[in-house]
Amino acid sequence: MKQANTKPIHYVLWDLGPGGMELNVLQYIDHFYGHSKMEVYGLRATENTLFDESKVKVICARNNPGNTYWKYWQYCRSNRKDIFHLNNGGPVILLITLLAGVQNPIYHIHGTIYWKSAIQKVYLKFVWFFIRILLTFRKVRFVANSHYSEKVFRDNVLKVKPLVIYNGIDTGRFYAHFHPRKRLKKMAYVGRLHPGKNVELVIRLFEEIAADHPQLELHIAGSGPLQEAIRKQCDASPFHQRIICHGFISDIERFYGEVDLFLFLSAFESFGNVLVEALLTGLPVLTSDIPAFREIYGEHHIFELGKPENYNNIKQRFIQAVRTYPVLASKPLTMIEELKHRFSQQNHVDQINALYVQM
Repeated sequence: MKQANTKPIHYVLWDLGPGGMELNVLQYIDHFYGHSKMEVYGLRATENTLFDESKVKVICARNNPGNTYWKYWQYCRSNRKDIFHLNNGGPVILLITLLAGVQNPIYHIHGTIYWKSAIQKVYLKFVWFFIRILLTFRKVRFVANSHYSEKVFRDNVLKVKPLVIYNGIDTGRFYAHFHPRKRLKKMAYVGRLHPGKNVELVIRLFEEIAADHPQLELHIAGSGPLQEAIRKQCDASPFHQRIICHGFISDIERFYGEVDLFLFLSAFESFGNVLVEALLTGLPVLTSDIPAFREIYGEHHIFELGKPENYNNIKQRFIQAVRTYPVLASKPLTMIEELKHRFSQQNHVDQINALYVQM
């Protein structure tokens, strides 16, 4: 590191599971260990199964009695001179952080959905309004994980200009499994089995071409609340013997290396770690039309199928992409060097460290 921060750092998360934000924090702990004292505060966590407590103190706040917000205020107040790095905490958590006297917290944006109902929108808009007033004499460093999430935040939440820092990927880990694909034998989905991920559409698209491609298989890797529903859909498919549900896979780089086409039709994403990981192994991708995905693969519109709600359009583009599979499969090779640099862990952590040094 050119210049290392030495102030204590507090990483604030809602949960302590293996999600994108939590994995980012794992990177920070690995890189800053030995330079700074670090703590991870899980607002509603009851257990830690992710972080090495020999390197970082972990607080599972749900295990301590009292109101979630009051406990967090006390924590902030006790450590108000330190660096606070909030990961998608929401406006109430940011407001509490500021009212407790924390100076210059980092608010890291990882999503694009800020309310789920009209009532919630009114309430949260009011909190953001109060934060805007505080920002006239207090400072917050806003960071977004893509230009798309930055724009959504600026247009819908707060008229500020977040700094864009792309998520860091262990590029060497995935590039070690790189090889050009020649034939389409295995389709795949990788990710959480959550509403909005549209895994059911991936299964339907597989069924559209399965009869014409008798050797083709569909492999689904991931877990989540829809796991049982997805399994039932697979079991009911006329091609169920060629659909394999793997659940969570720890060595996901190996999985990418063993399949030939990755479908990711999510309805909303602020970035898309899995797309970068897949492309680094040479795996061609087909995606929905999320703007953040275009930040990853640029002008390669051959990867984009369209809006998930327009299934007929997606189906037609998918069938055409399969027909011209060799063209699709040739694209990742042309992108490798840029992907390795732009989305590397080192590039990401260097930018985060630069923020810490300024605090």
